[in-house]
Amino acid sequence: MFNNNVKPLGLAVLASCVAFNVWAISGGGGSSADKMIVGDSIFALSGDIHEYLEGDLDESIDTYARSGCQVNGGSLICSRRYTIPNQYDNADKDGIETVIMNGGGNDFLLGDGADCTTQSCVEEVLAGIEQTLAGMYNDMRNDGIDEIIFLGYYNLGDPERDQINSVSMAYKAETYPQMGIKFIDTRPAFAGNEARYITSDGIHPTAAGSRVLADLILDTLD
Repeated sequence: MFNNNVKPLGLAVLASCVAFNVWAISGGGGSSADKMIVGDSIFALSGDIHEYLEGDLDESIDTYARSGCQVNGGSLICSRRYTIPNQYDNADKDGIETVIMNGGGNDFLLGDGADCTTQSCVEEVLAGIEQTLAGMYNDMRNDGIDEIIFLGYYNLGDPERDQINSVSMAYKAETYPQMGIKFIDTRPAFAGNEARYITSDGIHPTAAGSRVLADLILDTLD
């Protein structure tokens, strides 16, 4: 059922992400921002979401997101040093009240999930992701973060990958509100608009898609 053909896609991601852009390595460093972004290339590759949010809110937002990064593990694109939990751990959190984030997609594109061919393997990888994220959320609460927003993944139009994504998003939609996490289900906004909102690499948002994602985040912010 889950005979994922993700390695060729992983090579395509490598080709598009091998050079980190400025958004992936900037931010922090004692700014006056009260919001930060951590996550993967949905945020970092183009930087459009970050730019839209800063423009619309007329404020600076620290970003530590990097292309290719996983929740658990590392790859040639993004080493373990920059896993999404480590992005947060190593960030300047002084004055930060809101964390905007995502994570888990690259665990299937580039990590342990890329080799999954069975449902049990997929479930094991998803469980590992959620266990790590739960610890991350606990750390955020202990650090005094008031608002945690998780930007979910949209479907890509690939039945097998979308099936995995649906399991992951359903879990988040059910459990995150109980944990005090604001979960954004992006799938309805992208459904039927994939040609306009997803780039030719089949993964990342176009400028128009990033505009939609930024608007969903803006609607969720306190």
